[in-house]
Amino acid sequence: MDKLTKTTGIALLKKLREIRQFEERIIPLYPTDVMVTPVHLHIGQEAVPVGVCAHLTAADTIFFGHRTHGPALAKGMDMNKLMAELYGRTTGCSRSYGGSMHVVDPANGMLGSSAIVGGSIALGVGSALAAKLSGQDRIAVSYFGDGAMDSGVFWESINFAALKQVPVLFVCENNLLSNTMTQAEHLFAKPTAVVQNFMPAFSADGTDVQSVYSVVGEAIAHIRTKRQPAFVECRTKRWMKHQGVDRDDLTYNKVDPKQDDPIWKLEQGLLENSMITEAEIKQITKDIELRIDAAIEFAQNSPFPNAEDLVREV
Repeated sequence: MDKLTKTTGIALLKKLREIRQFEERIIPLYPTDVMVTPVHLHIGQEAVPVGVCAHLTAADTIFFGHRTHGPALAKGMDMNKLMAELYGRTTGCSRSYGGSMHVVDPANGMLGSSAIVGGSIALGVGSALAAKLSGQDRIAVSYFGDGAMDSGVFWESINFAALKQVPVLFVCENNLLSNTMTQAEHLFAKPTAVVQNFMPAFSADGTDVQSVYSVVGEAIAHIRTKRQPAFVECRTKRWMKHQGVDRDDLTYNKVDPKQDDPIWKLEQGLLENSMITEAEIKQITKDIELRIDAAIEFAQNSPFPNAEDLVREV
């Protein structure tokens, strides 16, 4: 824990637990059909969005794909608004129009997510180009999974970003799976091996928030100082199936409940370095559960869209 202060370590833990506990509450609710949207859970992969977003300001923009809950909460989205969106209510972050895969929060730099694999990568580059042309002191993040590296828009985007030298961070949350396909079956070369020809490319342990926090901090320091792009690959483990609320049962995606758990790793490090106590961890967990209770109540008591809402945004 030599690279983390007590304050930072506890802040990271709170965000990790917020995402994990939020999604664990979705698991029993989802089969009851109160949520009117497909969900792609972030359980086990929380270290990546938390480690990345810890370095971002509200002005920094982030664009991500269909696995939204982790980066949305990590970047600062109000839990009530996210839960209401899952419930299809007008108080949701996208006013019920988007569901889990299309979340929006402009005040916190989230201008939209895309259900299309790789669909928002170029938007991050466009946001970075806008910052450069307007002289704004902010950066953009294009956040995606390894499956999106198969798309043409990814290669066009890194080429354009490198060519125009725009302040964008490409984050590959690499769980080594494209739905159920292994990375060896769909990607010829390792991500950093190719991308380093375009820009500085970094690698982090995506199951360890301290690693992600440290590596991304270095990459973002480069972007903010040089106003040039960078790429970070975070290798992590997917605990759940690609879509839905069931545990992954792929024989080639074995998960170690401790070594692949970013929360367990951080809590052990904080405890061993006397930065936190078991009682404090329990209190953090309880406080988050109360917030989730409130978010569910807020969603349940919020209105559904009406007939007028069908054409309101048209």
